[in-house]
Amino acid sequence: MPSAARLWSITERLQSRAQPARPAGLRPFIVAGHAAGWVQPDVAAFLAQHAAGFSDVNGTLRLNDDGLDTAARSALLFEAALRLRDAGLIRGWRDEQLAIRAQPSTKVLATIERAACRALGITTEAVHLNAYADDGTLVVARRAPHKPIDPDRWDNLVGGMVPAGETLEQALEREAWEEAGLELDRIEVHHGRSFHVRRPVPEGYQSERIHVYDATLGPDASCANQDGEVAVIAHQTLADVVAAIEGDEFTLEAALATLESLTRRGAYATPAGLFE
Repeated sequence: MPSAARLWSITERLQSRAQPARPAGLRPFIVAGHAAGWVQPDVAAFLAQHAAGFSDVNGTLRLNDDGLDTAARSALLFEAALRLRDAGLIRGWRDEQLAIRAQPSTKVLATIERAACRALGITTEAVHLNAYADDGTLVVARRAPHKPIDPDRWDNLVGGMVPAGETLEQALEREAWEEAGLELDRIEVHHGRSFHVRRPVPEGYQSERIHVYDATLGPDASCANQDGEVAVIAHQTLADVVAAIEGDEFTLEAALATLESLTRRGAYATPAGLFE
């Protein structure tokens, strides 16, 4: 196991990338009276002009949804996402709906196309699984070169978004099969801590709450990608994984998910305010 001081140093450096100060000029996005996202001024102005149900007043983008229910809000947001796509303001349409909530445990206010979340700064939920082999190595995955975000970077064996209508555990089970061909009902899985990535990205503003899980794979476990989004699955020693994280070869989210696991399992302290 790498030293506590080394893991602390790496985690502290990555925390500064994951949670920098929010850029000045972003406009709050209000849905059902709740702050739901952060939007660039040009995107806010576009929606106010070209999408039904939006207003951009006094530096705030607002969905004009008084009296609307979840389905009606979702319909407005779906049409807005289509307009953003057609204008070239979002890319990588996924045809997948994610939930919008005021807080993680509160009711769903609306759903929105996944590709529009970063353009609107919507907080998304994701699950990541650190898979340990019985020899102590980590089983990691290299993202396919055609992935629109972080192509060819190393990733946790399993990682993905939680779509509307799924629990964290359901999303983890589905992703485990799609990305690694694993059936989690046959594996002991432990829920670790979570962390929040909040940072500007080329697509807009990423606000993503990531829930970390661990599992140890038995000697008979075999992993095979099912959905074409993984190029290579490999076993790496902990030392090699940490060195690759230091070399920025892992995605930021996977690097932090791995460090969460290593520091938790080693009972090491971590920077305040990161892992919850």
